[in-house]
Amino acid sequence: MSRYKYTKIESDKIYKNKVLTSTEYPEINASDTDIIYYVKYDDTYMSLAHRFYGDQSLWWIIARANNNFAGNFKMNIGEKIIIPQEIGEIVKQHAKLNQIV
Repeated sequence: MSRYKYTKIESDKIYKNKVLTSTEYPEINASDTDIIYYVKYDDTYMSLAHRFYGDQSLWWIIARANNNFAGNFKMNIGEKIIIPQEIGEIVKQHAKLNQIV
């Protein structure tokens, strides 16, 4: 999957070059169905998204749910994170925020 799957492409108004727009992400609230996971060696947001969702491009759900993404795709070993399980509504909200059809 493309890492820009959920990012719109627009034309620059001055030079007419194609540019990627900023992506908006929905707030993710805790749920009783969430999985508590302790980070292991070499885990990344992308590898966890692939393991739990079957799609590494959904890495942003895990990062957003934990409010700890600071540009680094790796986390600290032993760190406790939340893996949301009911992601259908989260993906719909994301598409709506970014007007993805």
